Amino acid sequence: MTMIFGETQSKISIQRYIFIGGIILFAIKVVAFYITNSVGILSDALESTVNVITGFITLKSLQFAVKPRDEDHPYGHGKVELITASIEGILIGVAGAMIIIEAIKRLGAPPEILKMDTGIMLMLLTAIVNYLMGRYSIQKGIKNNSIALVSGGKHLISDTYTTIALIGGLVIYFITGQKWVDSFLAILFGLFILYTGYTVLRSTVNGLMDEADSTALDALVKVLRDQRHDKWINIHKLTYLKFGHVSHVDMHLTLPWYYDLRQSGTEIGHLKNIVRNNLPEEEVDISIQTEPCTENMCHQCALDCVERKHSMISTREWSTMEITGKNIFSSTLT
Repeated sequence: MTMIFGETQSKISIQRYIFIGGIILFAIKVVAFYITNSVGILSDALESTVNVITGFITLKSLQFAVKPRDEDHPYGHGKVELITASIEGILIGVAGAMIIIEAIKRLGAPPEILKMDTGIMLMLLTAIVNYLMGRYSIQKGIKNNSIALVSGGKHLISDTYTTIALIGGLVIYFITGQKWVDSFLAILFGLFILYTGYTVLRSTVNGLMDEADSTALDALVKVLRDQRHDKWINIHKLTYLKFGHVSHVDMHLTLPWYYDLRQSGTEIGHLKNIVRNNLPEEEVDISIQTEPCTENMCHQCALDCVERKHSMISTREWSTMEITGKNIFSSTLT
């Protein structure tokens, strides 16, 4: 429990640094806008307001998620991270729409842009810092299994790419003097930001709807397949749900029909250790229900069993579809 608390506090500290960094970068972009009067830089500054707002929301959500399980929240409070990421996706979309509207207004009557060289240098500085913060957030998010840190880091990196593209456009404007370039770039960036918001929102909604993570399931099934025991005649109805730093695994385990409670408990313990040691979440809640084997399973059972009724033809392959499905055995093999 101490280790879990320490990892959660680490996530909070990481997000606090990212939040403070976002405020500083936003301030720099605002200064750059007032110096240059560039709508492109304004678009980047508006997008950065999302970084600041969501950075604060993410920080508070992580502090809330650390609360222990209770009667009303048996799987903890980890899903608040998904809610936070959903809010972030919505705010990203709003920022993109605001940028497009403002750019269209200025496209018909582009204003004079001033001190472009200073603006370019300031934006380059924010791009470098933003990218470093984004990579740091993603790495720490993966290490600490925090979707909030990962999604926040991806957003920071996407912000970096738009800033770099903006700098390129500002350089073109600086060289050619074509005023419409500034507004045109802002419209393109607004569309890109809208798409970024859509992808973030889509992934978090899938998580809130408990959509199965096929990649995670395939990885778990591979571990079970590689470390299976002959006594485990079959595993089926496997489910794997994630709630922030807590995950829940449920499955049915088919054992020889003559096993007593002590023997069944031993096999359940072995299986739980394998699952727990191969999942990234800080807490893993595992529920395993045992079932007795039947005669029609002998064809696909490798156990050296004195009660065998039929010869083994071939062991049953444990695919993701089979392990997550029903306990169906064919009486004969083709």
